[in-house]
Amino acid sequence: MKSIIRNILPVLFTVAVVTAMAAAAEFSEEKEILFPEIAAISAGALISPEFAWNTSTKKLFVFIIAGAILGMATVLLPVPLLIQMPIAFLVATLLFQFSGTTFAPMISAVVLPVILGTKTPVYIVSASVLTLLILVLRKILEKMDICSAIKYKPVEFPDKHILAQSMLRWIIGSSIIITALISGVKFAAAPPLLVAFTEFMKRDSKAVKSPVITTIMITGCAFIGALMRYIFIATDADAYIAAGSTMLFVCILMRTTGRYLPPAAALSILAFLIPETSLIIYPLQIAAGTLAFMSIALVYRHITEKILHIAV
Repeated sequence: MKSIIRNILPVLFTVAVVTAMAAAAEFSEEKEILFPEIAAISAGALISPEFAWNTSTKKLFVFIIAGAILGMATVLLPVPLLIQMPIAFLVATLLFQFSGTTFAPMISAVVLPVILGTKTPVYIVSASVLTLLILVLRKILEKMDICSAIKYKPVEFPDKHILAQSMLRWIIGSSIIITALISGVKFAAAPPLLVAFTEFMKRDSKAVKSPVITTIMITGCAFIGALMRYIFIATDADAYIAAGSTMLFVCILMRTTGRYLPPAAALSILAFLIPETSLIIYPLQIAAGTLAFMSIALVYRHITEKILHIAV
């Protein structure tokens, strides 16, 4: 019985949070309540057997709020999206690099309101409340001995080499962002993909060791989200049911494969924020973006390790 609870309760918590978030957005008609990174944080903090990041709960909460505020501030800059997006990615990169953590979802918290043009403080409130809820649920799981307590060892501030790598990552990421925007496939540079790219470039990245499976997983989660939303539209069902079902399928997929990719979970829920006309091509855009970021990470790793003999 305890084994069943241990396996099911984290999934129930995750699905409940996403369903409640979508329901609040639907009934209040405030789409900014939908914060896709909640799916990512749930995947890394509740579903994954091990806590996905080296961070404390306090820092996780603080940097989500800081990211949301900085993202909202970037939206207000009197410049076109083509400039706002690289600025937001730069701000997010620096915030992440000097956070003393490996909590990459803060990058999406900065960039998401920019790509969506969000200008209401509802976004900040939603991100804060929902993140806090997940951390409370995580603490409940710890108290029930379903997961172990979070252990945080502060990450050292970046040296010149790490900063140079960060700036290279920003330049490459910004190039893809600009290309995606100009070509009209902006979700090929969706915020969760920028998070994934940051993870791909890490020296100990498990995702890069299985590039094909990682790409399939990320694209598959985006497809699940787009399909569920399409079904919801076709059947005139409630959006929160479709969002909750999406998260359930994503949890089952991750549990079945044993691969826990927080950005993939976020991309499944992002499908509920994009224009309805983009649903059909959304998974294709995500696939293209994933392939681009993964290819760059693999080439970078090959050049630095095999040719220059530098440990990335």
